[in-house]
Amino acid sequence: MKIIKIEDLSFAYQLNNPIFTNASIELPINEISLIKGANGSGKTTLCRILSGLEKNYSGLISFNDLDFKSVSFADKAQVVTYLKQEPLSNVVAATPDEDLTLWQHGFDKNNEKSHSELRYKVMKKFKIEHLKDKPFWEMSGGQIKRIGLAALLINYDKYWILDEPISGLDNTLIGIFTSILEERKTLGKGCLIISHKEDYFNNLIDKSYSIENKKFENYGKRFF
Repeated sequence: MKIIKIEDLSFAYQLNNPIFTNASIELPINEISLIKGANGSGKTTLCRILSGLEKNYSGLISFNDLDFKSVSFADKAQVVTYLKQEPLSNVVAATPDEDLTLWQHGFDKNNEKSHSELRYKVMKKFKIEHLKDKPFWEMSGGQIKRIGLAALLINYDKYWILDEPISGLDNTLIGIFTSILEERKTLGKGCLIISHKEDYFNNLIDKSYSIENKKFENYGKRFF
């Protein structure tokens, strides 16, 4: 079984205030896992560690047999994609179309027409195709959030790390997003969801965990 394995993870931003202490968990890549916890418990920190944004941890993190400490950030980006909680943190260009073009880095450069069609398709999925050339600074947080969700569809075959993915969305868009997760689930493509709104995902989640006392717990019982 393909898994993300975390063994004896310890991490701290400040030496005397650890976020994780010898924490372990296994996340099957073909399943949808949800992790919850109190504010400050380490949920976003875990996302940053798994995506390669935080490197100064001890312990082992592997994606299948790929040791994350031994590979570059670019190599990690080939297998995982991370949707951050703050909408603006997910964009680096000036407009949605430009930003999604950057997500297509590494695609066949000789097929720009199909790339453009894909960008339009994923923007239309989240009802933002009319905003493709609008500067981000003229858009609302909810609109920018939808650009991040559209970028996930360009990275469809990767493992998704989702930090509060439905915050700022109305019920219609939440329904669109959960239907995408349902489709992926049938294809054996998993993800990690960090959310306080777990009720929206109840029918999708294979396993649910919490972060307590600097470790991972499974339904209130110590998992590792």
